[in-house]
Amino acid sequence: MGGLHLDVKYKVICEEIAKNIREGLYQDTKKLPTEEELIEQFEVSRNTIRKAIDLLTRKGLVIPIQGSGVFLRSVSMDGAINLEDFHGLTQGFGENHVTTKVNSFKLIEADEKLAQVMQCEKGTPVYFIERLRSVAGVPYVVEYSYYNRELIPYLSEEIVKGSIYKYIREELKKSIGFVDRVITAGILNEHDARELGLTPGEPSLISTNRAFLKSGVIFDYSIDIHNYKETKFLKLSNYL
Repeated sequence: MGGLHLDVKYKVICEEIAKNIREGLYQDTKKLPTEEELIEQFEVSRNTIRKAIDLLTRKGLVIPIQGSGVFLRSVSMDGAINLEDFHGLTQGFGENHVTTKVNSFKLIEADEKLAQVMQCEKGTPVYFIERLRSVAGVPYVVEYSYYNRELIPYLSEEIVKGSIYKYIREELKKSIGFVDRVITAGILNEHDARELGLTPGEPSLISTNRAFLKSGVIFDYSIDIHNYKETKFLKLSNYL
């Protein structure tokens, strides 16, 4: 991991440990390995490990107990999106609960504004996708997504009808690092209101996201318009 900048490195380590937690790697002990063991495993500094653990704590996945170690934290999500540990609707809600309608799927070139946001060259080929995602049959979110084709070389309408992130992980064998997310409030325009079964001018919850591969490059930029009647976001706090 020596080639990654610290600002990216600790986030990547955080996601690797989070993946291990989700896969049950630490279930026997209910706690993470020691700092020394993690330093040796990831070949990074103590400061980097501590920043990764701090981020895991803010995600609500672990809770440090002074003098005892870093323990796994069990939290009921109750249908809420964890703002700091979210890897797509399908993983969060299950394949049987999420359905997708593809409204637009085309290949475009990144203009100057999009290239700046995605940290790529102007003219870079980008897949543009508009999807309506429903959970248990209820319209949940309208997604406007841009995937860098130089990093995600192939998508099809069949693929985007399912879980794109699952395809990237399992078929392309690429490691998703982390997602930077900003939540804002707005009002629904006519198109998004119709897709979500709501009324133009009603409130909307807008999530603007930049998703990074483990290498620290942006592969996906998306703007998600959530159904405010159905969507819940979870932000966990720690006071230790």
